Amino acid sequence: MTGDDVRDARVKLGEMWKPGGDPLTAQELVRALGLSEKHGADHVYNMEKGKTAVSGTIEMLLRIYLAGGVPPDDVVIFRDRLKRAR
Repeated sequence: MTGDDVRDARVKLGEMWKPGGDPLTAQELVRALGLSEKHGADHVYNMEKGKTAVSGTIEMLLRIYLAGGVPPDDVVIFRDRLKRAR
């Protein structure tokens, strides 16, 4: 999987998951992938730019999501949904 594939996945997952279909932000993808909130966005940007290889685990999870899989219910991707739920 290339950096362009990761970027394309953010766009496609946004179309699938977000009202209005805007691309996922890097931070939203971080939460969906279970990466570190502190440094995860940097990792996403580095993968997209080809500075960091896409791990097999991340590739597999993106492929599952793109095929229609969804994160577990306890994974909060969209912070605004969390705020509304409180």
